[in-house]
Amino acid sequence: MSQATLVRKLCALSQHNQTRKAIFEFDKLIRSLYTLNYLRDPQLQRDIHRSQNRIEAYHQLRSALTQVSGGKQLLGRTDLAVAISNQCGRLIANIIIAYNSVLLSTLLERYQGGDNRRALALLRKISPVAWQHIHLLGHYTFRGNGHAIDLEALLANVKLG
Repeated sequence: MSQATLVRKLCALSQHNQTRKAIFEFDKLIRSLYTLNYLRDPQLQRDIHRSQNRIEAYHQLRSALTQVSGGKQLLGRTDLAVAISNQCGRLIANIIIAYNSVLLSTLLERYQGGDNRRALALLRKISPVAWQHIHLLGHYTFRGNGHAIDLEALLANVKLG
């Protein structure tokens, strides 16, 4: 039985059902413990804040991609067409993040070998969820021509620190 099925069945029970009451009270207890841990642990607060910032950056990237493709209008007349359009936007956003991650990993490997602390500190602050360096108004083709991107040539003139 899946979690969704179990929750659906519990919610279908009467509000006076003892099992339902007990599980909902247990849920309140778990949430209270989490809130107390959050308030007591500054590291947990920083981690959650960092995670929220990453999520917000992803949503800003998706919004930028939506603006480029015609604003906030839904593309497609059927539910399937809208779902396909949404999945295409997610695919492009994930491709941008993967591309940036590969670039950052290449730079990280370069500067770890040289033990350049200043460049490594700067790399820690750069997010892979960035799109300012990508021309979003172009035509996307996903057919490979058999040639991989030469990252070393692409990053040859990049100097950090």
